[in-house]
Amino acid sequence: MKRGPLLLAFAWTVALVATLGSLYYSEVRLFLPCELCWYQRIFMYPQALLLGLALFRNDLGVWPYSLLLSLVGGSISLLHLAQQRFPDLFTLACKPPVPCTVEYIPAFPIPLQALIAFTLIALSMLLLARSPQKA
Repeated sequence: MKRGPLLLAFAWTVALVATLGSLYYSEVRLFLPCELCWYQRIFMYPQALLLGLALFRNDLGVWPYSLLLSLVGGSISLLHLAQQRFPDLFTLACKPPVPCTVEYIPAFPIPLQALIAFTLIALSMLLLARSPQKA
């Protein structure tokens, strides 16, 4: 198997695990997502579908779309992490019922998990952009 399809499969797996993980946190563990969590989901959930479809169709040209979603989503994750770590520096406040400073898993914050996923997908898409487009 060539590098392009492997990168696409890896990115799809990361997006799928991140999507299922966030659903597990909200539906099984009953963690209420804050406003920034919702925005991060907006940029992760479509990637599970987009990258899955691209993998199925062997469409290596999907990288710019996924990269853009990952960069925006990752930026929101960084903002969320900063707000959790330094709540007094931000005037941005999430609307009730859940403030963005709530940390359900202090040892491995959920925005950090999302940032890692967005970073892995973005790196995969950058490598995919550099690989030959023939599958």
